[in-house]
Amino acid sequence: MPTKVMNQAEFDALKTTLKARWNAGLALSKEDWKLVAKLVTSSSAANTYAWLSQFPAFREWVGARQHQKVKEQAYTVKNRKFETTVDVQRTDVEDDNLGHYGTLAESAGQAATDLKNDLIFQALAAGFAGTCYDGQYFFDTDHPVFPNADGTGEAVSVSNMQAGAGAPWILLCTKRAPAPIYLQERIAAQFDSLTSPQSGKVFDEDVYSFGGRWRGDAAYGFWQCAFGSKAALTADNFEAAYMAMMKFQGDGGKRLGIVPDTLVVGPDNLAAAEKLLKAAQNANGSSNTNYQKVGLVATAWM
Repeated sequence: MPTKVMNQAEFDALKTTLKARWNAGLALSKEDWKLVAKLVTSSSAANTYAWLSQFPAFREWVGARQHQKVKEQAYTVKNRKFETTVDVQRTDVEDDNLGHYGTLAESAGQAATDLKNDLIFQALAAGFAGTCYDGQYFFDTDHPVFPNADGTGEAVSVSNMQAGAGAPWILLCTKRAPAPIYLQERIAAQFDSLTSPQSGKVFDEDVYSFGGRWRGDAAYGFWQCAFGSKAALTADNFEAAYMAMMKFQGDGGKRLGIVPDTLVVGPDNLAAAEKLLKAAQNANGSSNTNYQKVGLVATAWM
């Protein structure tokens, strides 16, 4: 039997088929990260986040406007580079044995969505040791809040965490303009290929290569929109976290209007979360005051 030699049109057709399967794979996994994070586009190697020390607030207009110089604090998040590669054996091309590569391409596309979920939820879980804009850990006991709106005066320490030794659970406010966490994207997931028989890869290794590429990272937003706990997920601990977030103030004593709306748990806290939020009655038959109090995001990525 003569050796099969693919012409450029056939290579293009193979690429089109694999790219279609890649795109199908992109839609397979749910983009759960969108439930807790907002997208920020990046146009350089890194983004610098210069956050105001408090949320903007209105006051009664008496006399002239008050032009306050609000303190800014910043931190920088570098874009990381991620890839996944599928090698198509040249012998499979010669033998017209290409069917299973479609499944691999689809899995690679699915992995691009999985990556975003992984980045966001792993960043939340790591917030007890990850630094945010004020120089403190994202979940910490001593975030500085100042008595004056311009960030001056003697700061008091505010906590957005509960200590413990268990699996983390996170309470979030996602309905304000500032977000608790962001997906920083420099380059959207893209599909590339290396199919020229004259390339060094084909010559040296006898393979054609297809793969995906993405650049970006997760970036912490306002700690005031999040509360992290490693304590047991009990009604008492949940209610303490909920009330603490509602009482958060910005510099100058301004109420921030924070109302938690989302509880994020991993597999270890799923049963406790469902008992807390989805049971209309407690074990003793009394009404469960936390029933559907917030939405539940249960993720395998945390």
